[in-house]
Amino acid sequence: MIAQRPLGQTGISLSVLGAGTTRFLSADLRDSEGLDRCAALLARAVRYGVNYIDNAFSYAEGHSEEIVARLLRLVPRESVHLAVKSNSGSDPTADDVLRRVESGLRRTGAEYFDFLYLWSVLDAEQLAFLLRPSGPYEGALEAKKRGWVRHLLVSSHAPARDAAQIVDCGAFEGILLSYNLMSRAETGPVIDRAAARGMGVLIMNPLGGGILPQNETLFSGARLPGDASTAEAALRFAASRAGVTCVLAGLAGTRDLDQAIHAFDGWEPDDAERNAREKAASSAASLPGLCTGCGYCRPVCPLGLPIPEWIQSYHQKLLRLPRELYGLTEPEEIERAAVLGRLIQGFSLLPASGESPCIGCGKCASVCTQHLPIPQRIAELYTMIRTAHASEADRRERLSTLLRGHGFRRVAFWPASGTTSFVLREYRRFFGEPDFEPLFFDSSPAAGTLDGQPVYGPADLTRLRPDCVLVASFRFRKVIREAVEPLLRPLGIPLLCLHQDGDAPWVF
Repeated sequence: MIAQRPLGQTGISLSVLGAGTTRFLSADLRDSEGLDRCAALLARAVRYGVNYIDNAFSYAEGHSEEIVARLLRLVPRESVHLAVKSNSGSDPTADDVLRRVESGLRRTGAEYFDFLYLWSVLDAEQLAFLLRPSGPYEGALEAKKRGWVRHLLVSSHAPARDAAQIVDCGAFEGILLSYNLMSRAETGPVIDRAAARGMGVLIMNPLGGGILPQNETLFSGARLPGDASTAEAALRFAASRAGVTCVLAGLAGTRDLDQAIHAFDGWEPDDAERNAREKAASSAASLPGLCTGCGYCRPVCPLGLPIPEWIQSYHQKLLRLPRELYGLTEPEEIERAAVLGRLIQGFSLLPASGESPCIGCGKCASVCTQHLPIPQRIAELYTMIRTAHASEADRRERLSTLLRGHGFRRVAFWPASGTTSFVLREYRRFFGEPDFEPLFFDSSPAAGTLDGQPVYGPADLTRLRPDCVLVASFRFRKVIREAVEPLLRPLGIPLLCLHQDGDAPWVF
């Protein structure tokens, strides 16, 4: 059976292994039989001792809560701990959070949720937005008061300095963080900080989005005797850090579940193993050709540039990457998206422009303990930034070209998602309040509201007659375009796409 650990001071014990619901196969999300297969896979995990199911309204292409409802027909409610998640983009007010929780209760059939996450907090500014009067945190407190949820947690992809502020604010009983062999240096101290405050810590992304098992040999130094694979070593490494309660494994099928169960069934590390895993992980992450993050280059740079963050983002180019990433299948595009995702999401560094500020003095390379060709790698990185239109200047120009100067009175954004909220925030940051009325559309308008405004469906296009429809999604832009364009053509409404071929996503 899977061991259990206390989740901070909540009084709840979670299994060391938790089941994620983001990686089910698309083929299993198309019909009732497929959704039953997903629920049966989770039920099998529960029988092995997994007692935490990590779900959200948008996971599994929007079917996660329905899958949980089917799971609860197979296992007793008291055998699992369940979460509901609210994102400040889709739920910016206290009332929006309450509607989100109420919708989750209705869709899952659960009488309550064990945890409410304020989900995907990216930086300290977003934290302040959550905690403002009448903001999402007030809604979370009210949901707890009503008995709809029992504990308030936070999920964060913020860089370490901002994640530390999230921990220190004292508003949450637990935190969900991305932690793996590649991010240990940045995230490890945040875990220690949270544990010292008595917060529970859950881990997502222990396999680095699939990169670690894709590079089995490269990271094999992390394996200890008894580890069946690098993937198993990575799972155990994430669970070995003191303070970690639960490690989430995304389940696409029985193979993923079997691998995760094998890693944790009857396993619990002692102090000697914890130390051995940290030492092995340090060695595996210090392979020739990879930046160790020592930071010796930073003080010698005459411009104070973020060299370690740049070069650790460049790492992705040196690794074997998945065959599909964010809907991309071309190797060069996957490579660019992986590198820029690490830079923009992992380190919160959005380049000002595609022109590198590096003057090529070489002082960084002269002190590099790994003897890396740093100026050349920086030049390559900025070539990727220019090619993928991944700078602040590119974003400003793209939004201006698409939305300004055309006399638009109503602009429909599709889909109604956190990405759309982010795009509008970027617009306001660049240009101030828009001179058009934003409308939010989705193929599934039952999602409710976005930014406090109603979400409309395809049938509302004729009645509302927006001047254009902007597709904000990156991954599903082609699918949305194919579905929406035939609806717009008879109405004479143009369809615009935020992302063009070759771009990197704006939201990773």
